[in-house]
Amino acid sequence: MNLCKHCGVEVELDARYCPLCRNPLQSGTEGEQREAPPPPVPKVVNRSMRRWSLEVFTLLGVTGAIVVFAADFSFGMSLTWARYPLASIAFLWLAAVLLILGWGRVWVSLAAEVAAVSLFLFVLDGLTQGSAWFFPLALPLTLLAGTIMALTLAIARVLNSSPFPTIATTMSAAAVLVVGLELLLNRYLADRWFVSWSAVAFVCTLPLVLLLFYLRKRFKPMQAEMRKRLHL
Repeated sequence: MNLCKHCGVEVELDARYCPLCRNPLQSGTEGEQREAPPPPVPKVVNRSMRRWSLEVFTLLGVTGAIVVFAADFSFGMSLTWARYPLASIAFLWLAAVLLILGWGRVWVSLAAEVAAVSLFLFVLDGLTQGSAWFFPLALPLTLLAGTIMALTLAIARVLNSSPFPTIATTMSAAAVLVVGLELLLNRYLADRWFVSWSAVAFVCTLPLVLLLFYLRKRFKPMQAEMRKRLHL
């Protein structure tokens, strides 16, 4: 086995180009025309697949809405319970459409999904009777979850998809989300800020996070070797 001088990946003896970085490995005999490396695979946006997916989700949403509307309206000539499943169907359709349209653009998709969830909860708040809960509870929870998810994605990108730190970051984000969830719930239900069970969950997460970072440091040389062998 040979080693690529550019990236250190192990390559076959008769390989002309590194399978990872595409650097030439053999200069060839004198006077022989050097073979050009294969061109990179172009990134093709499959617009027909997106359009097909949009049509399928729209057809499913319209079909489900018609069935629910007909089932409720045919009995009392009015809408009663159907308002909730109709709102849910509309939300699922909107979330799917936004995800398809924003495919490949993580931050745009995340912001669009947070907006869709907020709109859905706002509609549910308007449909339900009793005191309003969207602005004092649902909206802060949605924004909290969206912010924590965005920070988690940003940190995971900085960590370059390293498995142990990524898992540790996700666990830490979940612990922070639990604490924020209890704080907002207590503020809404008891009109004061305090934590109880979420603090226990947060503290129990810390040893696991530290263990994952230790494992990353311990197995980092082995991980680099595996990346070279697997051409990752």
